Amino acid sequence: MVRRWLRHPLLHFVVIGAALFALRAFWPGAEPDRPQAQREPLVVTAARIETLRADFTRRWGKPPTAQELSALIVQTLDEELLYREARLLALDYEDPSVRRRLIEKMRAVGSHPGRDPDELAREARALGLDDDAVIRRLLVEKMRILLAQDPQAPAFTEEQLRDYLQRHRERFELPPAITFTQVFLSEARHGAGLKRAAQTLLRRIRALSPPDAAGLSDPFLLGLRLQAWTWNRVTARFGKPFAEQVFALRPGAWSGPIESPYGLHLVWVEEVSVRHLPEPESIRQQLVEGLQAEQAEAQLARGMERLRGLYGIQVEGHGELSSPRTLAARP
Repeated sequence: MVRRWLRHPLLHFVVIGAALFALRAFWPGAEPDRPQAQREPLVVTAARIETLRADFTRRWGKPPTAQELSALIVQTLDEELLYREARLLALDYEDPSVRRRLIEKMRAVGSHPGRDPDELAREARALGLDDDAVIRRLLVEKMRILLAQDPQAPAFTEEQLRDYLQRHRERFELPPAITFTQVFLSEARHGAGLKRAAQTLLRRIRALSPPDAAGLSDPFLLGLRLQAWTWNRVTARFGKPFAEQVFALRPGAWSGPIESPYGLHLVWVEEVSVRHLPEPESIRQQLVEGLQAEQAEAQLARGMERLRGLYGIQVEGHGELSSPRTLAARP
């Protein structure tokens, strides 16, 4: 009965709710009159700094610059802050990945592989096996996700979507594209008289509309009307010389013949578009996802700043810091 209750979704919901409540209660600004929980100071020792320096040198073949070392120290501080808060909020409780890791470790060191998994997980915690690099990474990531969430964020407005599209126009801008109809002449069908046949047919179709002229074409696998083909697509299918000529044609008239690896083409260009942005509605989901990522990044940054304010941070050789970001300004 106890085991079934521990696995019950209602209990998990209560635990998660308690974690969120604790997150609000512990952080400044949530309730101004509530005293904040005391946390142990966070200290980066000189030995730890030397380890960071040595690891960097071993990986990159050169010692870190002052800026690179400062960035490593800041990363170390932030990950330790996230880990401590995750443990404080019990984010490891009934986490399936953490539980699986603990069971694996106990089975690796134990002599009874058939023991009950719940018993193995409890014993692993009692032995301190939950202080583990893999579990640490899992909890750090869970805490990042928690900090980045904003359940009360309103839906994005059309103005926000358009603003995001303008700010990231290089990502969404559509390249120039061409729409044209062709009359194709195959070398296999016309042989040595291919060029003469193309000139004769060109004179004949000058007075015809593209749909009427298309009926005089040899069969062509890619079709006779190619709509909104980009430069890259035309080049990939017909070759660069063909693309250069067809993109330079004057719209609204028959031109050619233009040679390609397939044969000769008489071409009527309907339209050549310039680079332009799509309508926001046509890429709405991409815009929403981009804004959500921006929002999560800003929310995480604010959360990290609040989190740093809860700890006394000391870096040996730098003294006590109000914020680890001040390391970047120091030699």
